[in-house]
Amino acid sequence: MRPTRSSARDGQGLARETGRTGKRSGLLKPLRWLRAGFSRAVSRVRTVARSIRSSLSRAVGWLTEEIKSQARLITTLFLAGSGEDRGFRFWWLVVTVAIALAIGLLVAALLSPVIGLLAVLIVGIWMLIRGGRSAESRQRAKARLAN
Repeated sequence: MRPTRSSARDGQGLARETGRTGKRSGLLKPLRWLRAGFSRAVSRVRTVARSIRSSLSRAVGWLTEEIKSQARLITTLFLAGSGEDRGFRFWWLVVTVAIALAIGLLVAALLSPVIGLLAVLIVGIWMLIRGGRSAESRQRAKARLAN
């Protein structure tokens, strides 16, 4: 029995497909290796991200508790100061804040003009140095640098 044209074509097509899959599997090996490496890297990043997230959540919890305790202390001090019972802690806080504000204002008032004067002095000296050169000396300096 003679094979029909369609069955011959199917046989040739099958042979071509099996040959292609053999070549394709060899060509896809680097991609499979790359996919496996990428998958391992992603899993490592996920693990590190989870550990960082858990560390951050613990740190935020600790910080929240610390802030709450400090806020309670400050609230207690101010509530004690607002009532009839103004004890030593209240006045200690008031004096400390007043001294800190006075020193801060004094430093700001003294340093602002000083920094401005220093800047003017530095710019003035720089302008004198730059402007003091003659055109010939500038050309000679450029020629020296070019050589």
